[in-house]
Amino acid sequence: MPSNQLRVGALDRSRDATAGNVPGGSDLRTWHPVKPPASRTWLYTAFVVALWAVVLPGMLVRDSHGHFDLAWRSWPLVVVAGTVLVVGTAAVFLSAGRLGGAGARLMGTTPGPTLVTDGVYAKVRNPVDMGTTVISFTSWIALRSEMMWVIPMAAVLHFTLGIGLYEDRRLFEAFGDEFKEYRRRVRKWVPRTPADAGVDEG
Repeated sequence: MPSNQLRVGALDRSRDATAGNVPGGSDLRTWHPVKPPASRTWLYTAFVVALWAVVLPGMLVRDSHGHFDLAWRSWPLVVVAGTVLVVGTAAVFLSAGRLGGAGARLMGTTPGPTLVTDGVYAKVRNPVDMGTTVISFTSWIALRSEMMWVIPMAAVLHFTLGIGLYEDRRLFEAFGDEFKEYRRRVRKWVPRTPADAGVDEG
C-alpha cells in the first residue's frame, strides 16, 4: 500500500494535452487519457475498501472445502462495523482527494515536488493510512472468526513498521528540513489540537 506523501508524484504531463496535441504524436496507441482527480480518488478509495474489507477478510472465511463460511456477529456489532466502514472510507476519500488535488499519483511511490501540509494534513501526517486502518477493523467487528484479528493487526504493522518507516525516510531525503519541521509540528497518527505548540516524534 502506498504511503501518504509518497503518493504526491510528478504531475502527469499528458494532462496538458489538448485536441490535436496528443502525447506520442499521431500514434493514438501510446496515448492514455488522464482521469480527473475526483475519478482517480474514487477508484483509489474503492481499491482500498475492496482490499481491506473484502479481499483480505474473504481469504480468512473459507472452510476446508474452499467455500465461504460467513458467521456474522449480533446485529448491533454489524451496525457498528458498518459505521466504522463509512467513517474509514470517508477519511480515505477526503484525504486522498486532497492529494489528488495537489497532482498526486495515488498509487505512486516517489515523492513529488510538493510536501502537502495543509487541510487535514495540518492536523495529522497520515490520514489515508489512518482511514485504511479503521476500515481494516470492520471485518473483525462484524464477523465471528478466530483469525479475523489478523487483518487490523496487519494494517497497523504495515503502516507503522513497514511503509510508515519507508515513507519518513523518503520524505526526509526529498524535503530535508521542511519535512523535519513538519514532522516536529504534526503527529503521524494522533490529530493535532490547538493546544499543541509542537510535536517531535523523532
